[in-house]
Amino acid sequence: MTTVLNVLRDLHRIHQQLADIQERLERCPKLLHAAQVKVNQTEASLQEKKLHIQQLQLASKEQELILEERAAKIDDRQARLKECSSNKEYQTLKDEIQTEEEANNELADKILLAYEVIDQHQAQAKEIEDSFGEAQQEYDTTAVNVGKRETSLKVDLDRIQTELASTESGLPSEFVSEYQRLTSKRGAGALGGVSNNCCGNCYQQITAQMMNNVLTGKLTICGSCGAILYPEE
Repeated sequence: MTTVLNVLRDLHRIHQQLADIQERLERCPKLLHAAQVKVNQTEASLQEKKLHIQQLQLASKEQELILEERAAKIDDRQARLKECSSNKEYQTLKDEIQTEEEANNELADKILLAYEVIDQHQAQAKEIEDSFGEAQQEYDTTAVNVGKRETSLKVDLDRIQTELASTESGLPSEFVSEYQRLTSKRGAGALGGVSNNCCGNCYQQITAQMMNNVLTGKLTICGSCGAILYPEE
């Protein structure tokens, strides 16, 4: 009887350790994925910012070309002033020159403001680029740490699985079928320690007869959660 109870206690402990190791192993790729997502998001933000800067620069270049064309028109009208045959023609050209110059001054101001905006975006791009470098470095560090952790956990997993197989060999034959059925579906939840006449899994009270069966090492299943019961030490 004592042997059976000790085996059940050990099996429950081993299954809990196994679940913990498997959970930590499952977290490893998630940690790496999270680091990669951060890299990807930062890189996408950087590319988006660079594209926006490029668009702003192209728009500014186009405005500069317009400014040059208008300046050429002004020069042309300035040259034509000398060829005017009447005061009216002369004044018309002067008015046109003034209008073009005012438009050019306004456009030049817009271009200057546009380049100030571009400078701001370039400063932001530099910050994002720095963040991208940090994210990449963080990913590299995470990859190394995760690799080491996985290696260590797999060693522990092999050890625990070996211990589990060895301990399972000590189960009485009448326990084996139900134990295998339950643990294949529920792992550590297939076993429950009883304390103060309550199942340690679902905390439901068991009957006096069930408690007696547990204490005498008989296969006893919790009526509430379906776990194989054993007495806590």
